[in-house]
Amino acid sequence: MKAYMHNSNIKKKLYGVFAPLVTPFINQEIDYDGLVSNIKKLNGSRLKGYMVLGSNGEFKSLTDDESLKVIELIAKNKAFDKTLIAGVGRESAYATIEFIKKVADLGVDFVSILTPNYFPKMMNDQALVKYYWEIADNSRIPIMIYCIPKSANGVVISPEAVSTLAKHPNIVGMKDSSQLDLGNYIDAVKNISDFYVLSGSITKFLDGLTKGAIGGVLSMANYFPNYCCKIQELYDCNMNDKAEKLSELLCDLNRKISSYGSVVSVKAAMNILGYTGGEPRLPLLPMDDNDILDLKNLLNNIENMIKEFNN
Repeated sequence: MKAYMHNSNIKKKLYGVFAPLVTPFINQEIDYDGLVSNIKKLNGSRLKGYMVLGSNGEFKSLTDDESLKVIELIAKNKAFDKTLIAGVGRESAYATIEFIKKVADLGVDFVSILTPNYFPKMMNDQALVKYYWEIADNSRIPIMIYCIPKSANGVVISPEAVSTLAKHPNIVGMKDSSQLDLGNYIDAVKNISDFYVLSGSITKFLDGLTKGAIGGVLSMANYFPNYCCKIQELYDCNMNDKAEKLSELLCDLNRKISSYGSVVSVKAAMNILGYTGGEPRLPLLPMDDNDILDLKNLLNNIENMIKEFNN
């Protein structure tokens, strides 16, 4: 087995809340200035870091050249104490390895790799373990598994497969956005050091913390970063009642916002709250004016309800 150079404590780098950054577009072109503006604002938040080129980043709608430029721009403009996770997954292990080589010197702390899914019926545990293990053997950057079946043709990596992969010294964690109980993954790796689980949704965030997750990658952190962080801060301080109250308020908001449509509604919320969400890239369509007005009222109402958690 190769020796892998991890530049500092893995848990310290992953402990906390990450914003899965959107890629803002204007007239279908990437708004790089808007992206930098978002990073500079979020740098002042209590976020642990950023995940770039995930589902909220519309990564499948970007060219490889655009993806590399986005990663490089974020790496250059993020605060020094923010961790950077980059989505690099491709359908083949070979293509993923080759893309990782291109980002290896851009300042990325971890790479996140979506489960391959073009041939979903063939993506059993044996295939997935082989896929991730091969990439981990050939990556200079520590790897995280990304499980989001709703965006991956229903492909789910099992807790048993994750347990096997967690033994590889260059596979250090996972983001789970599946419908499985997060505790199943946490239990599967509880005896393995330096492998950590992050929740991929606000609805599973607090429950995940109680079961052993060390943080979350939460779309809401793009526009309510400190409120998302506050849930974990309250939990860490054993203020469970307050953590649960804030979690319930944000989960209720998330359900209402999600009804408008994933990244499209995240971008609209960002635009309303002073960030640069921009527009989505076709074939995604932006929200219509009436829905935006409803969303604005919804956000105003929830802000009044969560003011007590400002400090």
